Amino acid sequence: MNVTPRKLQKLGASSLVVTLPHSWIEAHGLKAGDTVYVVDEGDRLRIAPAASNSSGTSYVFEAYKLVLPQLVSTALTCLYVNDVNEAVLDLRGLGAEALQSLKETAMRLLGLEILEVEREKAVMKVVLDDSKTDPKHAIKGLGSAVSGIAELLRQAAEGAQVTEDRLQVAYNELFKYQHLIMRYVVGALGSGSVEPNLQGTVVGTALLGVVGNVLLDAVRMASRLGVRSKAAAELASQVRDLAPLVGALVAQPSVRRLHEIGVNFMALMSSSEGYIREGQSAQEAAIIAKLDDAIKTLSIVFMTILCGAVTGEEYLRPATG
Repeated sequence: MNVTPRKLQKLGASSLVVTLPHSWIEAHGLKAGDTVYVVDEGDRLRIAPAASNSSGTSYVFEAYKLVLPQLVSTALTCLYVNDVNEAVLDLRGLGAEALQSLKETAMRLLGLEILEVEREKAVMKVVLDDSKTDPKHAIKGLGSAVSGIAELLRQAAEGAQVTEDRLQVAYNELFKYQHLIMRYVVGALGSGSVEPNLQGTVVGTALLGVVGNVLLDAVRMASRLGVRSKAAAELASQVRDLAPLVGALVAQPSVRRLHEIGVNFMALMSSSEGYIREGQSAQEAAIIAKLDDAIKTLSIVFMTILCGAVTGEEYLRPATG
């Protein structure tokens, strides 16, 4: 999550305006005169680009057949990922809990709105313009989200109290970017515009999400148990610095950057193995084991990108003669 302070500026007699970050404008292909949606979420505002070319297909989703409100919430994520941009959700018999669960899930998915239209019906609408969404920006955002969670773990391992609110914000960032990329992949497959590195994107996105969730578990454990660990803090710091670089590799594979990151990766794995061999308390050992799991999963992402690079035409060609 990138946080940029902005000052409010006066416009006219009573209005206030704020500028949008240039990187965000570029990532979404926006220009002066384009429409964006400003969504009031109580203590915060969310901005999403307006969809300019919807397919016009509308659906009815019989959510009540899933019985459990939690399954309805998961189903909403599936609809979002699978490019269902507008649907009436039939919630009969599920009660207010299902609607609240849907709204909470929508807050974690970029450009998705839930509107209650009747007592047991709601409408989901995606206001995101996929043609203006840069998947590379989203993948790099995913790497940054993982890095942010590793930083929370470093703080917790050094004795700082990490609140549940901060953990929830970190999880929401992870969830948002991971599912935005999945939506892009499904859309690319459906349109037939499959890029050569799509396999790396799929594997990298899935595993970066796993890394983020493993680290979140470690943060909760360290914070709840009050575990202070120099070893865990050092490993978390290295993961924090490496995760955005791996995310950038997934977004834009580069053999040169593979070489640069490879040295850091080997050093990180060596450090992790060394700390595991040392004697620690059971609680500290459990946190370091989770960090080691995260590092090994990151290494699979790295190997996926490496394998894609070395089997490309630059390195591999048919033998002649």
